[in-house]
Amino acid sequence: MTSAASWYLVGLGVTVGTTIYPSFALVGDDEWPGFHRHHSDRISWAVGAAWVAQAVGIFWWFLSGAQLAAWWVTGVTAFAAVALTVAVAVHLHNQLGTARSSVVLRKLRLVHSVRTVLWLISALAATMALS
Repeated sequence: MTSAASWYLVGLGVTVGTTIYPSFALVGDDEWPGFHRHHSDRISWAVGAAWVAQAVGIFWWFLSGAQLAAWWVTGVTAFAAVALTVAVAVHLHNQLGTARSSVVLRKLRLVHSVRTVLWLISALAATMALS
């Protein structure tokens, strides 16, 4: 479950980084607030369900005593991605909710790239732990 959720997050991260965030530039200023609100509402569900699945799997591994180095790497990188999202990305999205800013968008894309790398490390470690 954790490996699948982690790989799902990698795919979602790559899709958001290569398709969704660049398409923000195509939305007009008048449409921006509604578009961004819609994006934020929908992406929260897409990410939230995977986070829950990932966390349940990590918690189960630790309870079962399977605390290999790969499990620790999975847990730490998954937690770091969530912490980065809550502490930084949500704040940046809140700023974008009122007005689009190229400076804020650049920061968001940088933070998103770091999250995607964390998700990739988590997915690789979870997959290694299965073998």
